[in-house]
Amino acid sequence: MTIVDGENHPRVWATLITGANYLPGVLTLNYSLVRARSKYPLVALYTDKLDRKSLEALHKDKIATLKIEALEPCIGELHLQIDSRFIDTWTKLYVFKLYQFKRIVHLDSDMLVLQNMDELMEMEMGDFKFASTHACLCNPYRFKHYPPSWNKQACVYTYHDKHMASRFDIPKHMGPSSHLGLSKLNSGILVVEPSVETFDMILDALQDKEKTCNYKFPDQDLLADVFYKKWLSISYIYNCLKTFKNCHSSLWDLDF
Repeated sequence: MTIVDGENHPRVWATLITGANYLPGVLTLNYSLVRARSKYPLVALYTDKLDRKSLEALHKDKIATLKIEALEPCIGELHLQIDSRFIDTWTKLYVFKLYQFKRIVHLDSDMLVLQNMDELMEMEMGDFKFASTHACLCNPYRFKHYPPSWNKQACVYTYHDKHMASRFDIPKHMGPSSHLGLSKLNSGILVVEPSVETFDMILDALQDKEKTCNYKFPDQDLLADVFYKKWLSISYIYNCLKTFKNCHSSLWDLDF
């Protein structure tokens, strides 16, 4: 199966797959979207790194695919300063360039959809450049390479509970304002309306190699800097980490 036509499917889910190790996650993500009865298709974004066997497996599962360019702003020794888990995440920023789509909701391939969330395709975004969830800054595993500013006191979820939306008459799909805390986002989910203007802003930022290559969390740090307090915050329910069970037990109501 080739790419879903943007004219017939202007709104799609998307996920990035850069290697065979991500294939089980993509297949599971697609299954969970179908099981949740989403009316929107999933598009697997891939680069030259993906092997042919994995691509065939995606097509066998009737997942549309779209080949994109890899974004690799950091080369040489500077690359070693970045957590190896995040090396390929720069390429997620390419979703801002997929102008054939009116809206793309990008989901990391390790995510699992438990209920229908098609409202993300239709919600109003106003003048915001994109939508995402706040990052949890608690650093529960005490990673030493994480910024010192990442601690429980700085995390917006420390002061948030599942009843806040109803108390303050906020739509249930919305989260704490991006103006709160350090305004750090978790790019595990990105609600994007691609535009030349927005992608050009991202490309301009990528030219600052020294700053770019020292980000701890590449794509999401860049987005948080370039669009500081200019992104729309959606509810944690769209990107609830398993660590919430211990860090923010008032927000966790599942038991795995």
